[in-house]
This record gives sequence, structure tokens and C-alpha cells, in this order.
Amino acid sequence: MTAYLDHAASSPLRPEALEAMLPWFSEVHANPTASHRRGRRARQALDDARAVIAEATGFERGEIVFTGGGTESDNMAIGRDHSPGTIIVGATEHPAVLEPAVRQHARIAAANAHGVVTVDAIKEVATPETEVVSVMAVNNELGVIQPVSEIAAAVHEVAPGARMHTDAVQALPWLDLASILDGVDVVSVTGHKLGGPQGTGAIAMRAGRAPRPLLVGGGQERDHRAGTQNVAGIVGFAAAVRASIDDRDERLARIDRLATRLLDGLVDQVDGVRPTVPREMRVPGIVHVCIERVASEPLLFLLDERDLACSAASSCASGAQGASHVLSAMGLDTTNVAPLRLSLGWNTTEAEIDEALRIIPAAVNTIRQRSHG
Repeated sequence: MTAYLDHAASSPLRPEALEAMLPWFSEVHANPTASHRRGRRARQALDDARAVIAEATGFERGEIVFTGGGTESDNMAIGRDHSPGTIIVGATEHPAVLEPAVRQHARIAAANAHGVVTVDAIKEVATPETEVVSVMAVNNELGVIQPVSEIAAAVHEVAPGARMHTDAVQALPWLDLASILDGVDVVSVTGHKLGGPQGTGAIAMRAGRAPRPLLVGGGQERDHRAGTQNVAGIVGFAAAVRASIDDRDERLARIDRLATRLLDGLVDQVDGVRPTVPREMRVPGIVHVCIERVASEPLLFLLDERDLACSAASSCASGAQGASHVLSAMGLDTTNVAPLRLSLGWNTTEAEIDEALRIIPAAVNTIRQRSHG
């Protein structure tokens, strides 16, 4: 059987999302800006979806703007044409935040040995001239939860006019965002990490703190994001978010149990496996380990060959050469060590955990035997 443990890269489509989307591919088709009946129906569908995302993030419905995904939302939140040194980003941010920030000569806030960007780390680089600060709510490689509310308070104390942004892409499937985003001005989310369709996202922006649009010409999304909206995708995105909210307590308890069994099994069965971060510091759905005396590339090749889908790093960086910038920021030496991210999601089963605990130890043993052969 196939074991899919790469939900942090993309989670399979929930049936609720598919069911919600299907009519928009066949029975109903209209541009939401049109004045006729079908256009009004499409526009109402967007408004209903906007209300769901607002509830999930703790923002007002009028503060939600739909985008083409988390990367677009992150790029928009960072913005363009900032003076050198006026942007601050955490050292472990997703490339969608890091790259546009570094191109504008951003200041980098250091991460500690657990991958956490602390309030003190932000204070070390913040100045009254700071314009944008971005620290993700949950790290996409490690699953570590960041103290974004405390960081937001510190930022606004030092630079009251600064825009505090949080990439909450990996937090949305696991956390009640409304309870952790106090003081955050701008939030990025996407649909496909929790069972929504790929190519869907949103940016939530407090009134008066909105960044300039990246796309102009058309007036859609109240002039914040030009281009005809992806009605079917947005409807599916909202349906997946609603389903995720409704089953959160049961799902978190189930996934926590499965993840604990997975991690304990790996530690018991594979010599040299160590958890990268403590369990209590991360969301339950992301299990990150480092396996000693094994190279990452041959391990991933064997796991894929044996139908276990997982990754070594962020899905947006796993094809790149070199060590993970997240692990490097933590000061970890990954020489002759295989980092492995095993991420669970809404439809992960006991059988998939059984399969992972069969495949991974066997693959590690095969590689070690070859290296000593």
C-alpha cells in the first residue's frame, strides 16, 4: 500500500471541498463581477467563503482578500520598494517570505536551537524605522509554534507604524488562529494544506494596515487583488476550512496519537533517530527527525521506491541543493545525517503509520549495510 505522509506539502482534497466545488464546474458558471443572476450567485458564493475564512482567522469579512495561494499572499504582505533595513524576517521563514525580503536587504532575526524566533531576537534588530516584520505562526519544516502575539506586541512597542505579518499556512490546519494572532496585522493562509484545492489562498489585512496590491487592473477584491476570482477553488477552500474547524478537536486528538506512535516507533526501531524539536513545541501533524549515519538523498529515494511519500525539507525547497536553511539557522550540523519530515493530515490512517514503521527502518538498514559493504 501507499503511505502518504507529506500533508505539509499538500493534503489530499477533502470530500466536502470536492462536493462544494462540483456545481461550479458544471451547473453554474459566471464572472462574480457580472450584474446578472448568475454573476450575483457567484458573488454571493465568494461572500459566503469570505465569512468562513474570516471566522477561521479572527478577522472581519471585509478584511479578507482571496489570492492564488500562500506564496502570493506572503509576497504581497512583504511588499516592494522598502528601504534597506526596514524589513525584519525570521531566519526560518518560508522562501515566499525570505526571498522578497532579502532582495530588499531585510534584517534577519535569529532562531534559537529549537527553531523559535524569540521576542528578544526581534528586539535586537527592530528600530523605530521598521516597516514590516514577518514571523510565521508554525514552521513548515519543523512544526514549531512561534510566539507571534508576543512578537507583535514587541514590534508595535518599538515601531508603532510597522506592519506585523504572519504566514499561517501551516497553522491553519492545527490551531485556532483567532486565539494566537492578537496584534497581528496581516495573515497569509492557503487551502491545500488542509484538504482544499491547490492554487487557493487568502490574505487577511487589518483596516489601515493593508500592503499595496501586487496585481492591479480590474478592481476585484476591492482593488486589493486584480483578476477574475477562482470561484470554484475559493468555494472548495472555504468548505475545507469549515470541515477542518468542525472536526478539529477529534482530528487533533487522533493525529496526536498517530504521530506519537510514529515517533516512538522510529526511536525504538532505528538506532540514531532523534526528534529535532520537543513534542510540546510543535503541532501534532508534523514529525521531524534526524537520522544519523544516513544520507538524505538515498534514503528519500528508497522510501519513494517503497511507496512512502514524505520529504526532507520544505516542499518548495526539497528540489534545491544544500542543507535546509531552517536547520542551519538552528545551528544543526547535518553532515551524514538525514533530516526527515513526516507530516500527517485529515485522512492519515493507522495502516499508513504501520507501513511507515515497516518501510523506514528497513530502508535505513539497507543504506547502512551498503555503506559498510
